Amino acid sequence: MPASHRSHRRKKAGNAARLGIAGAVTGVVGVAAVAGLIFAVRAHETHSQHDPGTVAAAKTDAAAAGTSHGRTLAQLKPGPKLDLTTPDGYIYSIAAVESGTADKPLSGNRTPPPDGATLAYIDYVITNTGTRPALLDFPADLFVKRSVLPASVAGTGRCMPQPGAPSDMCTLPDTTQVIDTLGFPAPRTQDGDQFIPAGASYLVRVATDMGVDKGAKQDDLGLYVWNPRFVASRQAVKVEFP
Repeated sequence: MPASHRSHRRKKAGNAARLGIAGAVTGVVGVAAVAGLIFAVRAHETHSQHDPGTVAAAKTDAAAAGTSHGRTLAQLKPGPKLDLTTPDGYIYSIAAVESGTADKPLSGNRTPPPDGATLAYIDYVITNTGTRPALLDFPADLFVKRSVLPASVAGTGRCMPQPGAPSDMCTLPDTTQVIDTLGFPAPRTQDGDQFIPAGASYLVRVATDMGVDKGAKQDDLGLYVWNPRFVASRQAVKVEFP
């Protein structure tokens, strides 16, 4: 199976979603304790060339099949919806929920940043607004103001600008996971890919893989869609916070 894609504009390595178990995390903005089942993972790193890609290879977990953390869509207070359509006819909406920082915002054995730095994250809802199952994909990336990048990160050139996003913001390598199925059925696997049922909404978390200053606030973060699969103009489109 292909591994998680490793390019900032990620080359298409496979469309399926990886299964895992979520860990508890605490946010600075909109404090959240997230301990649930994670049905998908996406990671990317920054290189000199940026290519769009998709989610990681499928990996089943019998213990994770079909269970939600317990929240419902009605309990969330997301911001304005952004409607998206892919060239293959899948239709989604996404809406930001909250942002925060934490040393380990996602599950997995990730090393916390050095002292003085932490990781940023944004939670958003993705909904399959079509009438058929849609590929479980992750349209949005987290952008951060360069002013809250530690010198050890700013000097690497890994935080990349995108046309349409503010010039003082860039996007670091990041990882995305589904952290709650919000009471909807779990993704269905077909031919190695995972599909979100028609009408279903999942809560998704995208988190940086590199550190930001611990003092970073929501105003220092932004959620944008720029992947040409979702934005034909190749201009980044902002997903507004509530």
